[in-house]
Amino acid sequence: MIIEFLGTSGAGKSTLIPVLIKLLRDDGLPAMSAVEAIHFHMRKTCVGRLVCCLMPPALQGPILWRVFYWFILKFSIAKFAMENSRLTSYVVKSQLHRPIPRRHRWLILSLFFEMAGWYQFLKYRLQQNEALIFDEGFVHRATHIFVSESEPLYAEQIASYLEWIPRSDLVIWVQAPLDACLARIYSRGLQVRLRNLETSGVTRFLANAEQVVNITAQYLSEIGYNVIQVENNSDLTTSTSELRRQLSKYLYGISTHLKHSPLD
Repeated sequence: MIIEFLGTSGAGKSTLIPVLIKLLRDDGLPAMSAVEAIHFHMRKTCVGRLVCCLMPPALQGPILWRVFYWFILKFSIAKFAMENSRLTSYVVKSQLHRPIPRRHRWLILSLFFEMAGWYQFLKYRLQQNEALIFDEGFVHRATHIFVSESEPLYAEQIASYLEWIPRSDLVIWVQAPLDACLARIYSRGLQVRLRNLETSGVTRFLANAEQVVNITAQYLSEIGYNVIQVENNSDLTTSTSELRRQLSKYLYGISTHLKHSPLD
């Protein structure tokens, strides 16, 4: 089962990932973040077994991560691009003439293909009873690909992108008031794309991102995605309870499918 988060920057996606993992594990489902899953499955590869045999435990993780990034990730990205040529072409073309700095366009593409390589490496290794969690997977990447502080938003472009992405089993839509998102991103430090903006520019960027998130969530629901909506204003206990309630309802509804149906 592949689970993705969707939400405006500062909504609390990263905060809810460990909560979600615990809830899934409590329900009997092995659950891992994408980073944890890469470490876990790298140890099962031929090179991973060799590293684990030759290196002390303290060095195994860092070495395997470097091997993954230097070699396996590049192969996985190339394979993803070949298997998803239309999506790849659409994403690259979408960034060619955007009125944002070239380094930002390059960063958007780099992060997209890095995530795509992670997905390609993990999707064939995921077992039927396992849950893989992306905090910023293909769904959330819409907020990177289409959002700036000044560009107009076109629902048709967002829908075209969403039509081509690999389908996840569940999307968790995390919502929080815009002022709360602003406070959170300033407290943790602004991302690269926002560091040179005035407060008004950062506010416009987040407001546009919120629009893209809303468009994305609505379109996903229309085309049959499973979308869970969670409010994450300030009380993590309340957010956890709501996530637990909706997750239990979802898992109950698909329990037979998870046991007997192959993964896509």
